[in-house]
Amino acid sequence: MKRKVLSIMLAAAMLGTTLVGCGANGDAKESKGSDKNSITVLVESGSPAEALAKETAEAFKEETGCEVVIDAVAYTGMYDKVSTEIKAKQAAHDVACMDVVWLAAFADAIEPLNDADTSDFLPTLQESGTIDGNLLGYPMWVNSKILIYRKDLIPEDKVPKTWEEYQALAEELKTDDMSGTTVFGSGSDAVCSFLDFACQAGAEGLVFDKDGNVNITDQAYVDALNFMVENANADYTPADSLSTASTESQELFTNGKVAMQLNWSHQYPAAVAALGADKVGCAPMIGGSAGVGATTGPWYECVMKSSENKEMAKKYVEFMYDHNADYMDLTLKIAGRTSVYEEAGKEAGNEHTTAVLETLGAAQSQARPMVTTWAQIEEVLIGVVESCLGGADVNETLEAAKAEIEAIGK
Repeated sequence: MKRKVLSIMLAAAMLGTTLVGCGANGDAKESKGSDKNSITVLVESGSPAEALAKETAEAFKEETGCEVVIDAVAYTGMYDKVSTEIKAKQAAHDVACMDVVWLAAFADAIEPLNDADTSDFLPTLQESGTIDGNLLGYPMWVNSKILIYRKDLIPEDKVPKTWEEYQALAEELKTDDMSGTTVFGSGSDAVCSFLDFACQAGAEGLVFDKDGNVNITDQAYVDALNFMVENANADYTPADSLSTASTESQELFTNGKVAMQLNWSHQYPAAVAALGADKVGCAPMIGGSAGVGATTGPWYECVMKSSENKEMAKKYVEFMYDHNADYMDLTLKIAGRTSVYEEAGKEAGNEHTTAVLETLGAAQSQARPMVTTWAQIEEVLIGVVESCLGGADVNETLEAAKAEIEAIGK
């Protein structure tokens, strides 16, 4: 999703990947080795994590005397870098910022933070960051899909709350020049949408049930896929759903080609900036037969077990959690603490935080499965959505996918 959107939106604001606290040659590992009182932090280049790490590095040094070395790496290379480090048993990073879908793969190499105060974690964040009873990091931010709509076209009393209202309004709003809404049929965004709708249709556990059995042939998943297919085939959505994801949907919306979309919450402030606050509104995710629900996209700041300065690394992740509100000053305007979202929601332009709070607080909102094989499973699910939007039988496709996922294992 998301990842490409995130990097593009922030690239202009965060040029370069200058290391904070590095030697003249910019080598993170060499700088760390030359100064025992330092920690090296892995962040995604061009992301809010990089921006905030740079902004707070001097304050952390003043507070603790510890230098912060920032190793900024593109999203596509972060997983491989951590994996290589772990296999080589080299302590290249003391702290690593991680996408939630990586936690299961690296769980044995991450220091548990079971004494952390989780009372201010946003809903679902303690659950999604915990494996085998161990909390693996402090949340940095979380994202979920919400409803973003043209409030100059949709009065408040007509903002849809259910699948049926959503489809009826999309049909009503369509014109020769504007579609009612979009369908995400491409890549990981398509998978997240599929799981969003499965949550709303009553899925109990995503992909796996509480006993660890693959459950994607349950009626909730059938209903979710049928909902996506109905929308993709309707005349109120663009014809190219198979090539539409978050970025494409946002472009259609900000260009006046779509009246509403179910998109990641960070797209709301971007849409307001593009169209004006008088034209853009947002609301919680819509609900299916089981009510409102969504899957989440959190990131965590983790202490690596191999760290040679583990106590300072723990102080650092606690320090960054204390500065979680500062993420709201960055472009995406997303964070990881309930109090931050509650406070931010009082200000005009941050209405998406209230929508996210309500969405995450819904009983059917849940995290993706914490399994080491998620990358392979996601590829299977991408194929499921693409096949069904392309005309394949929903039940047969899900049966075949269930067999594939069972063969992959957890």
